[in-house]
Amino acid sequence: MSPPASGSIDAEHPNRSQRLVARRRRNHRLEFLLGTLAVIAAVGAWAVLGGKLGSPSGADALGPGNEFRTLPTLGAPPAEPVRALTNDDPLRLWVGGDSLAGALGPALGDGAGETGIVDTRVDYKVSSGLWSDDVRDWRERAVEEMLAYRPEQVVFIVGANDTPIVNSVDGDGDGIPDWEERYAAQVDDMMRILVGSSNRSVFWLGPPTLGTQRQDKGAAEISRVMREVAQRYAPDVTYIDTYDLFSDSDGGYSDVIVDEEGTEIVARIGDGVHFTTAGAAYLARVVYRLLDTRWNLTDRADSDSPIPWSLAPGRHELVPGLDAVPAPRSYTTQTSTAPTGRTTPTSASATTTTVATASTTMPPTPSTTAPPASTVPPTTAPPPSTTVAP
Repeated sequence: MSPPASGSIDAEHPNRSQRLVARRRRNHRLEFLLGTLAVIAAVGAWAVLGGKLGSPSGADALGPGNEFRTLPTLGAPPAEPVRALTNDDPLRLWVGGDSLAGALGPALGDGAGETGIVDTRVDYKVSSGLWSDDVRDWRERAVEEMLAYRPEQVVFIVGANDTPIVNSVDGDGDGIPDWEERYAAQVDDMMRILVGSSNRSVFWLGPPTLGTQRQDKGAAEISRVMREVAQRYAPDVTYIDTYDLFSDSDGGYSDVIVDEEGTEIVARIGDGVHFTTAGAAYLARVVYRLLDTRWNLTDRADSDSPIPWSLAPGRHELVPGLDAVPAPRSYTTQTSTAPTGRTTPTSASATTTTVATASTTMPPTPSTTAPPASTVPPTTAPPPSTTVAP
């Protein structure tokens, strides 16, 4: 889906900065109106059902305070998958981004691969971002990967390394910090490439909360810009607010968060940026839930034939929080007792854990490393929520 063509706003405000101001004001008015309508609808539903609303559905998730909230996304996946998926013709999933993708991608690739109908390719670059091309030119790389792998679904996480650009300098006095217009254009370029002419489905993740006050403020501002740009590409781009997902009960940074099952987990290592194995697995489960909604993976899974994920060509560095360069989960081949007599790779672990709904499962991510002892505050995890986890 291409960004909307210029209309009355562009004609009325020929200066691009003025257009941005006008667009932001319009979006704020629209968000306020939609929020008001949503509150009215919720109150009406509560009254009709006598205060007994049903279990959450769609994009609901447990919030930091262990209460259900709407998963912070923008865009709704189609009700029906666009094509059938089989083990011989699986969904081509591409997961890219900075070092956080180096933790998320393997966790998601292992879980999605267990369905037997998802082939995941992981492409990450430590210390990369969109603001500078010094480490990697993500726009150039994305063009190459979209042509080479031809993914049908993209998951992209970036922004943590771009936080130093956020400041309040407004050289032209237009009310918008100078960094914002350029960064919005870079995000727009990347989304346009990832969506492409085939209207590819893209799950875009912003940066999570970060450990220092300056970094965290930058992450929040970058997340806001990403969300605003994603509106131009909805519904092809679904924005996942990683910042909100990793916030504590006060909306800020914490090593320890409450996951979607109501259990406290140590989600971040001591540097205040990178995920622990548990944190990456938590985010992978959130993304998997949206993948399942988009592509109906659970109902059509061929779990007898899991598909290992792969790394994109190129050199991939060690990701902080992991003890080795990510590698696909290994499988052993055994003879199936199924009537077909086919040989089926079987995982070393048969354990599964609930992910999105009572009928949606995703295998847990195998542990690759434990966070340093000094970074794991002693906590007592509360018992799992009795409410059906999202």
